[in-house]
Amino acid sequence: MTASPNENADLFWGVRGGGGNFGIVTSFAFRLHPVGPMVFGGAIFHPAAKAKDLLRFYRGWTQMLPDELSTMVAFLTAQPEPFVPKKLVGTPMIAVALCHAGAVEAGEKLVKPLREFAPAAIDRLGPLPYLALQSIFNPSAPKGIHAYWRTQYLRDLDDPTIDALIDRTSAMKSLSPFSAVHIHHWEGAIKRAGADQTAFSHRSARYVLNILGLWTAGKDPGKHINWVRTFSDALPTQGTRQVYLNFLGDEGADRVKAAYDAQTFERLRKLKAKFDSSNFFRLNQNISPAN
Repeated sequence: MTASPNENADLFWGVRGGGGNFGIVTSFAFRLHPVGPMVFGGAIFHPAAKAKDLLRFYRGWTQMLPDELSTMVAFLTAQPEPFVPKKLVGTPMIAVALCHAGAVEAGEKLVKPLREFAPAAIDRLGPLPYLALQSIFNPSAPKGIHAYWRTQYLRDLDDPTIDALIDRTSAMKSLSPFSAVHIHHWEGAIKRAGADQTAFSHRSARYVLNILGLWTAGKDPGKHINWVRTFSDALPTQGTRQVYLNFLGDEGADRVKAAYDAQTFERLRKLKAKFDSSNFFRLNQNISPAN
């Protein structure tokens, strides 16, 4: 059955947020936005000791950014990459990664306050091909890596949340050097879309948190899994316990439900009952059909 804006409108709504619960997409028609081939982007790194000041700066700076500039904060361990000074390899760091999908000169101007925040340990911001930007963090998740992660939305980065993030990330030094924490800035076009426009929920959160336990074969998985779970459970009130579906693993029905507001979830269950009452499409973040 074809899902389009003009035919089966309710199914089209459900596919945009309900994932593979409603069928298999065999083709897409995109309205493309021209990007590049050169963009302004990359990442800027500071020692983890600067995390509190950087996150306080970041929560204010992101309120002033246009849609063209996407950013993410990452707690990580410096890898032995050519651009990393030897004295920093293996040390805990906090980075801001970004991409400006517009004129290179405009992107450079927008990140000026970030560069002026404090002298960077490593500054890898500059003009680069968009395709190169897509691969800059590939070494942080090499082929064969084992992974366990948790996600939830953050309403904001208030001081108690920042303190909790710093406290929990301090334990990363006892984990694999690939483990990391990502804080994705949301808002922009995501926030402006109407709640009933698609089945995508929780548009009011400012950030999405992703806690990544990553380890290689032979390492203790239990240590990494426990760190991720206790980290996720320890966040104060700004952690919503609501989740972004694309960052959700096989975590059970309650976690799938947490990806939606109550009204949207019930609408999806009724849609599932109409188009897939036998739950044929179930090898996913599954939404069971309404009775």
